[in-house]
Amino acid sequence: MTSPFTGGEVRLCEEPRSMTYRKEQYNYIHRHYQCVDTGMYFTDTELDTANLEQVHAQYRDKYGIPSPSEIAQTRKKYGLSASKISLVLGLGVNQYRLYEAGEMPSEAIGKMLRSIQTPMVFYGYVENARKQMSQEDYTKMFQKVQRCFIETMKKMTSLSEVPDMFYSAPIALQ
Repeated sequence: MTSPFTGGEVRLCEEPRSMTYRKEQYNYIHRHYQCVDTGMYFTDTELDTANLEQVHAQYRDKYGIPSPSEIAQTRKKYGLSASKISLVLGLGVNQYRLYEAGEMPSEAIGKMLRSIQTPMVFYGYVENARKQMSQEDYTKMFQKVQRCFIETMKKMTSLSEVPDMFYSAPIALQ
């Protein structure tokens, strides 16, 4: 890397900073370059992305929003294209693809994306979208979700401890 100001040497610098993201403050370590000759600071796209990703990671963690790689992994787990999973979830045709590419979903959509990692939850979405797809597509999705559910149950039964949710009594609604 050379200085865009003089073509000379640069230093990579770090300093604590704060950024407002979606009306909340987040602290992060800001990385930037400094021109040795002029003392001027600058960044490039790679550093800008890395700086923003620190803030995005904190936001995702705070609100339980899966990362782009987790979002892509969920779709692949069910063997669906981005447009098909968008249909099932009631999103715009390209929206799921955008979340996989790094666009930050709202808190509500983020929680939905986290919840569909559970096969039985995703099955509910498949059932709700059944009338919007062909019988062939529905059957394929149903079978894939069923296989994912069975795999999940096999993993759980191999655990020494069954999650508490299977022991808790249903809450009586009054």
